[in-house]
Amino acid sequence: MDARITKQRLGNLISYDWLKMLVTILAFILVLVLLFTMTATRPKNTQEYGIYGYTDLTATSSFTSLGDTLLDGDVFSYDILSVTAESFAGNNYASATYSARRAAGQGTVMFITDNRVYETDENGDQVLDEDGEPVIKTESQLYSFTGGSAYSGAGTVTTTYDTVYYMEQCEAYLTAFFGDDWAESDAFDGERTPEQSFARNDGDKRYKTQEQKAQGLEDEYARLRKLREDYIAVSAAFGAGLLSHTVYEVDGSDGTVALGINVGGLSDLNDLLYYTDSDGSQTTRNINLVILYNNYLDGSDLNFETVSFLRYLVDTYGS
Repeated sequence: MDARITKQRLGNLISYDWLKMLVTILAFILVLVLLFTMTATRPKNTQEYGIYGYTDLTATSSFTSLGDTLLDGDVFSYDILSVTAESFAGNNYASATYSARRAAGQGTVMFITDNRVYETDENGDQVLDEDGEPVIKTESQLYSFTGGSAYSGAGTVTTTYDTVYYMEQCEAYLTAFFGDDWAESDAFDGERTPEQSFARNDGDKRYKTQEQKAQGLEDEYARLRKLREDYIAVSAAFGAGLLSHTVYEVDGSDGTVALGINVGGLSDLNDLLYYTDSDGSQTTRNINLVILYNNYLDGSDLNFETVSFLRYLVDTYGS
């Protein structure tokens, strides 16, 4: 048997050993990746916040990067772990994509226009019906999308929240923690405590040690105080006319429904998104924000993060 060590045999041996080392290193890296993936905290659907721009709006680069901007700016509470922004404009598969997102329970709010088109006569004047009301030629995207209805705590659950009802529910939520004088004091004088609301995080991988749990409870106190401050600021924006509820009459009823929040009064909103009107001008005049109804958020402590998003819009684009 020829067992001599030759240059060729030595080269083959070294190459083979290097191959084994490379395979071992790659296998080790794969195990680490799998380990971190399996042990990492995965956001629950309540901890994800999705922002959509409907097909009737043009999104800017600021909208495309909005998710990272909001996360980096701590706009939401500590318990929102994922923020995404997606525009459906210019997408041939927009309707199918949106339907797929919603079927998966994704999406929290959506920007959409509210521009009704009315019938006109040969002189360009609006045609009126027998009750003296303008005859509608084409319904707005907002009305068509919502079907003219919104969830207000009773009746059929629809695609969106009644925005007046949503704000009222947020105020009731704050009252539960801060008491009836919630607007004047941030003392926790209500029936619920931050400890009780923080209990939703039992079993969360972020809170294994006593130190982590203590920090988490501190963050919960801060979350509630921040929501209170954001709600006060947003209420002031409604009072100043920067925001307004878009209210429609309910067909066959004396009641009304608030289908969305008009954010078109924010002077710099076109830095985020806009639409082109009949004159060919870029405008934000009748852009609304609708709050999508997700059954897993109804009654959840994280259901009112949109109030913080509204404050961000006011603070960033309202001056």
